[in-house]
Amino acid sequence: MAESNYLPYHFVNYLRYPGLQAKAGTIPLAQYLCKTKSNGGNDSATSLIGKLRWMKDGGTGSQMNTLVGGIAVDLALKGQGSGETFVAIWDFMCRNKEQLKKLNVEVCGRRDRGDTDTKVVLKTGNVYDLYFKGKSDKAAIQAMIADRFFGIDCIGFTGTFLMYTGEWTKYKGATPRQWADWHCSKKINHAKDIKPLDFMIWTGGGHIAIVDWVWSMVDDKTVKVDVCQSSSGELTGPQCNEFVHLREGSIDGTGRRQYYISHRGSPRMPVDGHVYVMRRNGFFW
Repeated sequence: MAESNYLPYHFVNYLRYPGLQAKAGTIPLAQYLCKTKSNGGNDSATSLIGKLRWMKDGGTGSQMNTLVGGIAVDLALKGQGSGETFVAIWDFMCRNKEQLKKLNVEVCGRRDRGDTDTKVVLKTGNVYDLYFKGKSDKAAIQAMIADRFFGIDCIGFTGTFLMYTGEWTKYKGATPRQWADWHCSKKINHAKDIKPLDFMIWTGGGHIAIVDWVWSMVDDKTVKVDVCQSSSGELTGPQCNEFVHLREGSIDGTGRRQYYISHRGSPRMPVDGHVYVMRRNGFFW
């Protein structure tokens, strides 16, 4: 636990503005992807990674799973991969394009919240013909990101941010609710005490974001902040939402203050509702 040299917006810029540095060029990871079916699912990614991970480099070399690392591939599959992992996968694909002619995938849309058991298949075909034929490698990867083969979810964003800052040396899985118990357990119960790098955890346990910057108190119970997260709304994927208002509500049975998002900022925060604000001991800007 230590002082951070980076704010969350630095991490958003690394992932998206301009993006990750691959052999194919600079590629923005401008996509939200979550394994949880009610959050859209990861059907495109599953149809690709399940086969690609066992492909041999150059046809006879090591499997991608060995080159990238099995755990790293697993994390990328469920929307929690690091930037380095995504680049390694993209570079592997670009140097093995001939083999992609035999790798058939399903291109899937987000699952419907009202029918999460049904996969939404939009088209099928081999990866080369669908994406690489007639395109630059960069354009091919960008099209695959748009079709949800690659992306990052909310806990993937917060976890890999801690790796980016050096706070973690390896990824630690947890649900948003578990973050409040395991990774950022100090409760912040007054708006005036909120600081950059505090974590916002939705009281229902379904989402997590990070305070990037604190601007000012709007009134004695409301603070204006910038928030960084990965979600899907006006903007999809890693994003910064400026000038969000957090207003104090009641303290619940957990002893934590519930804050109401009274203004969702710009671009508009995808998820509203009530949040806890939690701090990781010894982690500060």
